[in-house]
Amino acid sequence: MRVRGYATATPCWAVHHSTDVAATADFYAGLFGWTAATHHGATVFLLRDLAVAGLAAIPGGTTAPGQRPGWLTHISTDDIDSTSRLVVEAGGTVLRPATEPDGRGRSAVFADSLGAVFGGWQRGTTPGVAFAGAQAVDEPGAVTWSEVVTRDTPGTVAFYGKVFGWTQQAGTATEEHEYYEWRSTNRVVGGISMMDGGHYPPGTPPHWRTILQVDDCARVVARTAELGGRVLAGPVDAGIGHAAYIADPTGGTLLVIEPLPELMAALG
Repeated sequence: MRVRGYATATPCWAVHHSTDVAATADFYAGLFGWTAATHHGATVFLLRDLAVAGLAAIPGGTTAPGQRPGWLTHISTDDIDSTSRLVVEAGGTVLRPATEPDGRGRSAVFADSLGAVFGGWQRGTTPGVAFAGAQAVDEPGAVTWSEVVTRDTPGTVAFYGKVFGWTQQAGTATEEHEYYEWRSTNRVVGGISMMDGGHYPPGTPPHWRTILQVDDCARVVARTAELGGRVLAGPVDAGIGHAAYIADPTGGTLLVIEPLPELMAALG
């Protein structure tokens, strides 16, 4: 689905921070058919000539405080400086201060009060250069969902409520797994997944997870291994479709999901 802009307080962009950009680009090209291109000084992944995600090198292979190789969710904001202040007031941390204004926009990197790392993105104002975020979503090969994985739902809800005004509502859950959705005004914008001990190794930190839609989960799982990645879990029946948790060759992880046909028909 083509997207031309995002309301404030909406996950809008995912960037893969990599210690080996060439290997990362090759993996996702083989897995999703993406191509890497330069857009006003930044590297983006394209699907059908539409930007679907970003790619950034970790200088010298070292990470900034709180940053790890892999996917970083960015949430849209009308004022990155105000968002930075709210993060600190809510008990979070500014890991990378807001960049200087340019035509594309401004970004910053934060950790929430429990340590989950995410980015903020303020769209630029220069016509023809200003960048809102992913231009294609909710289709095979594009991001379809973003969620924060946490062990403390009340603490997580309190933080993002103060920063973005989000509220929670019950999402699709099972007896073994607690799940909620984020609401921003009258829109559902993301999820909260509880980290239970049975599915996560001890010490796994809270984190944001990027989820991509695929049209054949089993094929993606097979291709992941062929391309040098790892299948961490799945495919499994996730209730709304078949899903798998995979890692690329540089250690970046993501969830892929093949939605049920009836769900896609209802959404379409």
